[in-house]
Amino acid sequence: MLGRRMANTTKITPEEWLETAKQALIQDGVAGVKVDRLAKTLGVTRGGFYHHFKNQQDIIDRLVQHWVDTNDMLPPLEGVSTATEAADKLHELVQRVVLEEDFSSSFDLAIREWARIDEQIKKTVDRVDAGRIRRLKKLFLALGCDEEEAAFRARVFYFHQIGYYAMGYHTRQTRSKRLTAAPIYLHILCGQRYSEAVEKSNRKWA
Repeated sequence: MLGRRMANTTKITPEEWLETAKQALIQDGVAGVKVDRLAKTLGVTRGGFYHHFKNQQDIIDRLVQHWVDTNDMLPPLEGVSTATEAADKLHELVQRVVLEEDFSSSFDLAIREWARIDEQIKKTVDRVDAGRIRRLKKLFLALGCDEEEAAFRARVFYFHQIGYYAMGYHTRQTRSKRLTAAPIYLHILCGQRYSEAVEKSNRKWA
């Protein structure tokens, strides 16, 4: 029986180990990302873990990088230059954060909670946040804001979204209600330039 279980451990892919570590982080914090716990969750011995990872620190490092690489609340923003294009991208952003098809708010919050007690994780989170805000600033520049206004609006928009998750408001409404409210939020957060641009956009809030 033991030999059979040991053989099965090698069939668990690195991606499965990583996804299990991600769910453990979300549910139990970094204390849950232990090799023994992950192996137990997967129903295998810990031997297979070392076919893919050097040690526990290795999977932790890869988990953080996985967050950086895959859990971006912003859609691709390359090539946005006009106000209507910026309005379209803001629409895509809202769809992304509400529907969570390519973004997990629970994963994002788990990483941020971890950053409260780990300085290296905090540096990574700060770097990612700064990059996202810079990208948002480009949207507001495309809408027609000057440098100062674009910088302020980008921060306000981003801090609002992070705070929205941190306070749990996203769990208090259905997704359909959140989408219905999205144009109001965007008008308040993005200003008259956004409202004027969206009138020229073909996007529909469905």
